[in-house]
Amino acid sequence: MRENLITFFLILGVWIIFAGRITREVLIVGFFVSIIVTYFFKDMLFRFSKKKIGMKNFIKKIGLIFAFVFVFFYEAFVSAIEVSKHAFEKEPSFSPGIVKVKTTLTNVSALTILANLITLTPGTLTLDFDKSERAYYIHWIDVKSTEDAAKRKEIIETFENWLGVIFE
Repeated sequence: MRENLITFFLILGVWIIFAGRITREVLIVGFFVSIIVTYFFKDMLFRFSKKKIGMKNFIKKIGLIFAFVFVFFYEAFVSAIEVSKHAFEKEPSFSPGIVKVKTTLTNVSALTILANLITLTPGTLTLDFDKSERAYYIHWIDVKSTEDAAKRKEIIETFENWLGVIFE
């Protein structure tokens, strides 16, 4: 019951923050949306807290998550600059293509987040994931190499290392 209340108030708080104001309408809609989301997703929010990882490790993971947000924004900014350079070129110097990049991650949540991060980064788009080979098929705006190690290093290595530590 306590977990349900915490989930409800967290979701309601996020709702109010994104709404940008506190009005009767925002509170009424937020109340009902929070109840529905709490009902369907309460187990997902607290599944790690039931593993008894300890407060020290929990705080460490929260710190890693916040640090990773800044790493992602940096990587997205650098990629946006590179894509912008291509957009303003007179003669296109990029070579788009679909590449296959294998990952070492095994956690389903980490694999899902990695796919989303690849898609959110300008210049790349996750097309598919092959479970048997644990490989992503990615459309990459500037294929620089066909070697597996170079593709992996260029596209997913930074994200993969961080997610490996967070979801270990």
